[in-house]
Amino acid sequence: MSRSKVKNLLLLKQIHSAVTQIKKGKLDKALETLDKAEKSARQAKSTDALYYILFTRGGILYSAKEYDQALETYERSLEVGSELLKTNPENADYQHYMGTTLSNTGNLLRKKGERDRAAESYSCARKIYSDLITKNPENAVFRSYAGENLNNYGALLTESGSLDTACEILKEAIETYEHLYKENPGNLGYQAELSVALSQLGSCLIQQGPEEIETAKQNLEKALEMQENLLAQQSENEKIKEAINLTKERLKGI
Repeated sequence: MSRSKVKNLLLLKQIHSAVTQIKKGKLDKALETLDKAEKSARQAKSTDALYYILFTRGGILYSAKEYDQALETYERSLEVGSELLKTNPENADYQHYMGTTLSNTGNLLRKKGERDRAAESYSCARKIYSDLITKNPENAVFRSYAGENLNNYGALLTESGSLDTACEILKEAIETYEHLYKENPGNLGYQAELSVALSQLGSCLIQQGPEEIETAKQNLEKALEMQENLLAQQSENEKIKEAINLTKERLKGI
């Protein structure tokens, strides 16, 4: 067996080990394993494995709220991913990883107050997912990730005062999640994201002026009804409670 083959087998084992550790909640161990896997990937000159390793590590760091390290890792992942897409632009997995990484990078930049860079990341992710969905219209995973990115992008644009574009983006998010919800009405995640988009659109419309108040109210009331139904099913869910309070505050402002 060749030396490169041995390295590739070792690399595969390390990645699988890290994934298992993540599932068990052993994030520190997973990061250690991924450090070893990255060294193996570089030695084996396995660019696609390196891309997946960096993508995975960025997600772990993001979940652990190590935002600066996550941002640095995602930026490295984007560099590697860009090189891979140059050689294999039709690879849906590469595109999906790029879209998710760009979206999460946007979230991190938004937290740091770098709104212009965040908007650029969200916009690039939107384009990638739009292309993916055009080619894979039945793929619920791609559509769900696209909707989440649109929700975050719309929130950023609303904060920045770009209200016309924000409302356009949020309407796109609502359309995305309405279709997903119609296909799978029992999916609580789709319901939650749809309610967030409706509430955010209501807020955006309020800021556009008096002529949009009635439409804003309709969206907010629909969002509140969905959120209260969700809370009835998940009475201890703090995120839903926060979402309800925010929607009620927006309704009071009308």
